[in-house]
Amino acid sequence: MTNQQPAMNTGPNILLRGAAVAVLAVVVLAFATLAVIDPASLISLAPDWFGEPGAASILARTGLVGLMAGVLYKAVREGNRGHEEIATWLTLAALLIVPVFSMV
Repeated sequence: MTNQQPAMNTGPNILLRGAAVAVLAVVVLAFATLAVIDPASLISLAPDWFGEPGAASILARTGLVGLMAGVLYKAVREGNRGHEEIATWLTLAALLIVPVFSMV
């Protein structure tokens, strides 16, 4: 049995993370409430360029690039931890996202 001492700086980090999650929960609840009460006002919050032709394609490509970057980042992290098989599968998953660009 090992005696693990908690790190000295975990308290403020936990409080900061908890506060960030609480703020995020309030924002999500506010948007959900706005969507139920008055959906038109929620849609009016979108910028004007969002309705222009081609905006959906740009947003979809940006989302795909973000997804690929996240999966590759996770693959590198897992590879550095010694989990080469998981890193290989994550890299393959990121590469399988590439053909989706031709559909967007």
